[in-house]
Amino acid sequence: MVHVRSRRSFLASGGACVGAALLSCRDKAPMLSTENPTPSNATRLRAAMRTLEVNGKTATLMGLEQANGKQGLSFVVNQPFDVLLENKLPVPTAIHWHGLHPPNKQDGVPGLTQPVIAPNTSTLYNFPVQPSGTHWMHSHQGLQEAFLLSAPLIVHDPSDKGDEQEIILFLGDFSFTSPSAIYSKLRKPAAKAMAMGGNMAGGKKAKPDANDFDYDAYLINDRTLLDPDVVQVEKNGRVRLRIINGSSGTNFFVSLGDLQGELIATDGMDVAPVSGSRFPLAIAQRIDVRVQLPGEGAFPILAYREGATEQAGVILATRGAPIKKLPPKNAAPAGLLTLDLESRLVAASPLAPKPIDQSFDLRLQGNMARYAWPINGIVFDTADPSGQKAQVRVKRGQRVALNFINETGMSHPMHLHGHSFQVIEINGKSLQGALRDTILVPPRTSVTVAFDANNPGIWYVHCHILWHLAAGMATLVQYEA
Repeated sequence: MVHVRSRRSFLASGGACVGAALLSCRDKAPMLSTENPTPSNATRLRAAMRTLEVNGKTATLMGLEQANGKQGLSFVVNQPFDVLLENKLPVPTAIHWHGLHPPNKQDGVPGLTQPVIAPNTSTLYNFPVQPSGTHWMHSHQGLQEAFLLSAPLIVHDPSDKGDEQEIILFLGDFSFTSPSAIYSKLRKPAAKAMAMGGNMAGGKKAKPDANDFDYDAYLINDRTLLDPDVVQVEKNGRVRLRIINGSSGTNFFVSLGDLQGELIATDGMDVAPVSGSRFPLAIAQRIDVRVQLPGEGAFPILAYREGATEQAGVILATRGAPIKKLPPKNAAPAGLLTLDLESRLVAASPLAPKPIDQSFDLRLQGNMARYAWPINGIVFDTADPSGQKAQVRVKRGQRVALNFINETGMSHPMHLHGHSFQVIEINGKSLQGALRDTILVPPRTSVTVAFDANNPGIWYVHCHILWHLAAGMATLVQYEA
């Protein structure tokens, strides 16, 4: 059973509508214009406006909720993904099922795999749910993801242990500044003379930068540490933390505090267990951590913002346990995410042994001064994805390698739609690493992943920092007929 308890509901049906310009919809694709009939057995999922209290202030933003107001979706692997997505927003939208392997036309990328969904219309999705694991869903329309138009998407396996409590931690970042204003500010020439991306200043390389933007709040389950989500747990109980980084621009370290846990899955895919109390979690990645609780008490689970002092958290507490107030900032800044843990991960069910049929170098380029983020010198136009040239062309049945070569001074979490891949090389060193769909590529680092071309279509591969995607760090994987 998924157990995420909130002391009060922040959701509101409707609420004040935000202007279309503020939502930055960039709706150049054709829109669905007719209301689909509702199948009696379909799950209704609504994209709608909602209000949220953030640090004592009310914010109007977006959300994904079922008809009963519950955020997120839950399935059993291989059952039908029978979902009617209703757009109750004042602007067009489209939702990507991040981590699932749907047919290409149901992947939720407007202008590429489907039209946008117009306001007050709906579209029906129906395909076998695969793979199992901790996934999520989010808008792929303009900058709507920064309006928190996202939610958990959990796919259970019948072999999941029934004697442990499941707790979802959905990490996010939020600003009262509109996403369009944030992006406009980032696109202006940098005021600082020293740019990232290897530019020189005073004979020295520029210092790597962890963050594009300072958000107003860092959240877990829509709450800050000023009013955290408190989840009741059992004395001496065992819990499975399903932790999702749904941020638009923030990497985190997840800390279990005084607890020890076992990392058992990455991006929904099982790995050989790794013990620890602190785990890196890049944007769009997910981890499952199993924890045996030591008796009674309150147990904070914190997320430290990379390269900064801000933190978010939830509190696991047995009945009646006293709960201490925790500050929204830590005493010392967190460090930068590395691939130290990644290099030690081993997939529980790796790809079958097979030679690489094709290999593609994807050079990640750009800097903060110009704020253009090309791949192999090409800036992708997200307003016209179907008009862009695919840099990766494959044939069905091939084993394909993507070599991400980061030439910039900033990390990039690279995501491939419609497939899972295995990490097979870091900085030239071979390994049989984790299965994922999103891999962090730190500055001046190369990471090679391999996937089987078993889901025909045309698919996005892109940086999951929302602002970098908007500024062109994307390309396409296209299957040849």
